[in-house]
Amino acid sequence: MRVAIDGESIIGGVCSERYPKSGVGLVTYLVVAPAARGQGLGERLLREAVSALDTPLVLGEVNDPRVHGEGWERLERFQRWGARVLDARYVQPALGPGLERDRGLLLIAFAPLPDTVDGATVRLFVEELYAATEGGAPDPETAIPDRVAAGTCTRPGAARGW
Repeated sequence: MRVAIDGESIIGGVCSERYPKSGVGLVTYLVVAPAARGQGLGERLLREAVSALDTPLVLGEVNDPRVHGEGWERLERFQRWGARVLDARYVQPALGPGLERDRGLLLIAFAPLPDTVDGATVRLFVEELYAATEGGAPDPETAIPDRVAAGTCTRPGAARGW
């Protein structure tokens, strides 16, 4: 976890974790106080977290605006910062007892940023994540191909995208 402080105030933070079997890092949370936005703090916190994880692949989760009808700004911001959207069906495990699995998220890759990512590594990460959070196997809707395309996702009507 990294925290940004200005005087006596916390103005931002990022949380991340490393999954030992897959060697994948996961950025789990990034926040910047409204008064500190637009000054590069979020991007700096993200880059520092990715660097500190020191793993071949760092992933994150973001709401899929194609499902939710909103959230394009957040996805576009991550893409401006260099993130690539993984073209795979992902279902986030329930993060606690009594909570539901989230079927409306995208996996995004922060590092490295190739055109494709090894699907076996992503599948192993998802298996580790489910084992840690739910103690079982991934949701059957999760579908990770052997080679996962990493690209951009654009608003409907834009020139390119999925």
